[in-house]
Amino acid sequence: MDYPLRLAGQLREHLRALRKRSSLTQAQLGQRLGLGQVRIAEIEADPGLVSVEQLIRILSALGATMVLRDEAAGAEEAAKPASKGPKKPSSKAPSKHGKGAW
Repeated sequence: MDYPLRLAGQLREHLRALRKRSSLTQAQLGQRLGLGQVRIAEIEADPGLVSVEQLIRILSALGATMVLRDEAAGAEEAAKPASKGPKKPSSKAPSKHGKGAW
C-alpha cells in the first residue's frame, strides 16, 4: 500500500502505524536498529530529526521502502494518447517484376 506524503509531519503517523502493523514495540524496533526506546519515541514524535539514510534504515526494519514519484512526469504520461500498438507488416504481395509498389 502506498502512503503519499506532502508534509514531513505526516510521516509521524505512518511510522507508528508501520511499527504497530509489524507488532513491534518501540523498544523492539530500537533493538533492531541499535537504538534505545526513547530515541524511537523521539523519531516517531518528530521524524524530521533523522537523516534520509536513517529514515531508510527505519523503513527497512519495518519492511517498507521509500519511493519518489515525479508527479509532473506522471501527468505528462497520462496526457499522451494511447498507443495503437505495433504496426503490422504490409500484406501486399510483390509485383510480377519483383519490385514493391510505391
